[in-house]
Amino acid sequence: MTDNDRPEADARRAQLLKGVAELALLSLLDEGPQYGLELLDRLRADAGVDLAEGTIYPLLHRLQKAGLMASEWRIEQDGARPRKYYALTDQGRGELASQLVEWRRLSAALNPFLDRRIAR
Repeated sequence: MTDNDRPEADARRAQLLKGVAELALLSLLDEGPQYGLELLDRLRADAGVDLAEGTIYPLLHRLQKAGLMASEWRIEQDGARPRKYYALTDQGRGELASQLVEWRRLSAALNPFLDRRIAR
């Protein structure tokens, strides 16, 4: 891959991540309320979804606007600055369940298709 191809590859990767980031984020929030940078760190470390810091907050805002999550400001016991915590709503749990069904259906069909040449 040449340096000239890199921006195109990065754009393709970003588009692919955009599709899975929402599902991964909803799944993390199903574990309980979390704040933005904590979610970003877990998406990167646990899910392998390498989002830019500037990407997480627009995604959170969009999901909140859609009614899939709610947020509240909390002050930690140690006196640190307030953090905005995000939590799934009932609608968000329903959306997570729907997306999981669709992801599993799609990946069950797509994985064998993508591996078809390896099996030969």
